Amino acid sequence: MLILSVFLIFIGIVLYFTVVVDMFKQKIWLGFLGLFLFPFTYYHAFKNYTGNKLRMGLLLVVTTLVPFTYIQLELSAAGSELEPFLTSVGESNLLSCSLESSVTSSGGVTFYTLFCSSKLSESLKYASESELVDVYWKNIIQPALSVYRDSFGKVEGKGVVLGIKSPSSLMACYKIENPGNVIEAWSSGLSEPCG
Repeated sequence: MLILSVFLIFIGIVLYFTVVVDMFKQKIWLGFLGLFLFPFTYYHAFKNYTGNKLRMGLLLVVTTLVPFTYIQLELSAAGSELEPFLTSVGESNLLSCSLESSVTSSGGVTFYTLFCSSKLSESLKYASESELVDVYWKNIIQPALSVYRDSFGKVEGKGVVLGIKSPSSLMACYKIENPGNVIEAWSSGLSEPCG
């Protein structure tokens, strides 16, 4: 997968510069538009570019595939990096989690999204959304953090957004940055889980 992404980036750069050079040959303003704003001006580039449309189309495909390939690489790395944590919390009957296809980045930290359920959630009582977050924090997240710190928490520059489903169609969400610091906690509905 790494070789594929490097290849796509290389092809994208080559196509990008051949298209931009061709744009400069046609119209100076179109060349500057392509040089500085190409990813944001697909429509204008297509509308005013009379050169090789196949090359332009290939460039658009490659610039679309590069972010997709990056996300797939991150998710495959996440699967192997998170496996010890997911196995440990699963064996202890604390959490049963699945890795979602959402990768976000904030302040140089890559966050993976985990949606979990817990057998403990049936017996936990709460009266409000803020109380849900506090009760799940004390009974589920704190015990899970000790396992987290000993496994995935050792990976630098990563973290998780952990959502735990409740019986009341709410989710308790925790943004955890390695080595295991909870930087944000909130609740959300199942229609926009941890969004």
